[in-house]
This record gives sequence, structure tokens and C-alpha cells, in this order.
Amino acid sequence: MTFYFTYGTEGQPFVGGWTEVEAPTVKAAVIAFRAFHPDKTPGLLNCSDVYTQELFEHTEMFREGNFGFRCHERIQLTRTGVLR
Repeated sequence: MTFYFTYGTEGQPFVGGWTEVEAPTVKAAVIAFRAFHPDKTPGLLNCSDVYTQELFEHTEMFREGNFGFRCHERIQLTRTGVLR
């Protein structure tokens, strides 16, 4: 699944646009996002909002960009094989 972490105009890792995180759940996506962009305020994500792909594709941001920007980065969680 892809989750979209959007940005505002100041004080966040990027101005406008979003980060795409590919993860199996929103909880895993949030953990991955925080690994690269830690909370500035404990318990408060360092972004404006988080969307599922289904919801994000219905937004004006998806169609036209967010404050003039689109995707800044993609974070992917992958797992290859299980060692025993």
C-alpha cells in the first residue's frame, strides 16, 4: 500500500508536495516516515497530513500538486526471504 505524507509551507522537511511511503499498514508507514523525519514535537508527525492512496487520488493535490510541488521522495519497506 502507498501512503502520502503531505507538507505545508514552512517548518517541515519540505515545502509543499509529499512523501510516498510504501508499507503494509499505516502504522508501519508512520514508523518508516519517522525514521527519516523525526517528530519536532513528541507525538506529532513532522508533516501536515497522511492519506491512503485511495483518498489521496481524490484530492486536488494529486491532480495539481501541493503548493506547486509533487512527490519529493519515496520510502519503501521491503523484505526478502526469512532466515531460519
